[in-house]
Amino acid sequence: MPRKSSDTRPSIFISHSSANVAVAQEVEAALHGAGFEVWLDHSDIRVGVLLGKELQNAIASSRVVVLLWSEAAKASSWVTTELLTAFHLDRFIVPCALDRTEFPQFLSRAVHIDLATDRAGALAKLPTDITRAPNKHNGFPGVRIYQAPELEAIIRDLNTCQMAVLDAVGKDQLAEAATLQQQLDPLMVTAETTWPYDPTILNLAAYHRKNSYMITHWAEYCASRFPTDPLLDHARARFFETLLINPLEYSALNGLGNIFLFQGELDAAHFFVSTAIRCAENDGVEYWQAKNDRTIIEARLIDAGQA
Repeated sequence: MPRKSSDTRPSIFISHSSANVAVAQEVEAALHGAGFEVWLDHSDIRVGVLLGKELQNAIASSRVVVLLWSEAAKASSWVTTELLTAFHLDRFIVPCALDRTEFPQFLSRAVHIDLATDRAGALAKLPTDITRAPNKHNGFPGVRIYQAPELEAIIRDLNTCQMAVLDAVGKDQLAEAATLQQQLDPLMVTAETTWPYDPTILNLAAYHRKNSYMITHWAEYCASRFPTDPLLDHARARFFETLLINPLEYSALNGLGNIFLFQGELDAAHFFVSTAIRCAENDGVEYWQAKNDRTIIEARLIDAGQA
């Protein structure tokens, strides 16, 4: 739980992997000693939900998020979810390196604090860096990506095939959807093998796995049951990879919201789908698919008594 202070200085949220809890506690002590209110999750609120209202509100009530980045943090769905949530709540992220793990691409231009080689010096300087942090999220200059004509053609084909799969699912033609999905498998494998770093391919690969889950577990999904399946983990990882390149990619934001929906994480699902709609509107796009998804999520929140 956050430590309270009589000082009026802003609260700080520390995002970290549980593998780095000892360092997180050092950071907490240094910041608390400097007069800040600090939220350090000691895992008591991570039971049952990935991003419940309490954790979401903790990020929203903080002015700055201190990101303790490491190989373990990179592999943590908790940390990535907190990182993306902070960005879309317009909170400034202070990246702190615990090892040589490369930071997410959208934070690559941010000034990093090195806690790996000079921890004492970095901890002494951290309160000043936080005080100077702006009251907005980190600057994001956007992403410019070159896609050769061959890749553009493959992307069009994948999009067309995926829309056909979803159309069959929407018409309750599950056998047809399964056949179309199976026919799409080799094209998707080829695209991922040939263009493993292209963010559009990563996003489509995530949707491919999400669609496979829907087809496989459609009856359970319609009955508000959410079977565990590695497909969801694989899809989520690819949506994460896409969003750590471009956190404003509204298609990936909506896809991530769907993954949380399938995992029964309704608060996180609503947050990311709503964020996708907002980002699309900022680009002048009417994202009706995401609006339909949000309606479904809100109905389930009401049923669960969480609205």
